[in-house]
Amino acid sequence: MKIFFKILILIIVAFLLALLAFAYEEHYREFIRFLYGLLTENKITFKNNGKYLHFASGEFISSFTIFIISIFLLLKGQEKSQIGRNIILGIIFLILSTLIFCYIGSNGKLMECTACDDGKRVLKFNDINYDLIFISSLIIGILPTIVTEVKKRYMKKASH
Repeated sequence: MKIFFKILILIIVAFLLALLAFAYEEHYREFIRFLYGLLTENKITFKNNGKYLHFASGEFISSFTIFIISIFLLLKGQEKSQIGRNIILGIIFLILSTLIFCYIGSNGKLMECTACDDGKRVLKFNDINYDLIFISSLIIGILPTIVTEVKKRYMKKASH
């Protein structure tokens, strides 16, 4: 009966995380479009013909849910000072990797445009692979926690 409740709680938590990702996804897309403009000195702008209707992708929702659950499980057995360092480093890595991916992607979009007026380009909202940027940034953001876990297991194995 105890295992049933643990599984039920895990399902409820995963569902709530999926809802959170669903609500957050459009704001993330707006942020990425903002970065594309900012990092190219507004040489990239966005225009969408007609009504823009978008639903969160399964990749976005599942990667966010898996990321949060993985972070929680990896941090669970670590010391408090290490948890703080890993969270701070993870956030820094996440932000920096997002900025780097947006910089490379936005300038790449400008370079591939040979017929752009004055070096400016207008993109549609779906011309960016938001999921790739998000998932790649999550992977880089979780690296400090994974490295700490690997080191901890290696040290434990070496002491035996």
